[in-house]
Amino acid sequence: MMSFFTAGPDLVRWELTTVAGHAGQYRLTIHHAHGAIVEYFNDVTAALLRQGELEALLMAARSGARTSEAPWVDVPLKEKSG
Repeated sequence: MMSFFTAGPDLVRWELTTVAGHAGQYRLTIHHAHGAIVEYFNDVTAALLRQGELEALLMAARSGARTSEAPWVDVPLKEKSG
């Protein structure tokens, strides 16, 4: 799946693909003016929700708008197994 959105003057492209050789794993890649963000998910719904969060962050950052409430998202640390 691929789509686009604008963040300020920039066109941002995002892709959601399956990871080759890893059934049920998805890669979200967001290509923006300053590089790319790549994240991996076991659930397509989680990947799409994250895409929405990143889209909102990029749009806010590129618009120059300042808010008193930062749209940060808590990301739990993954414990090492073994």
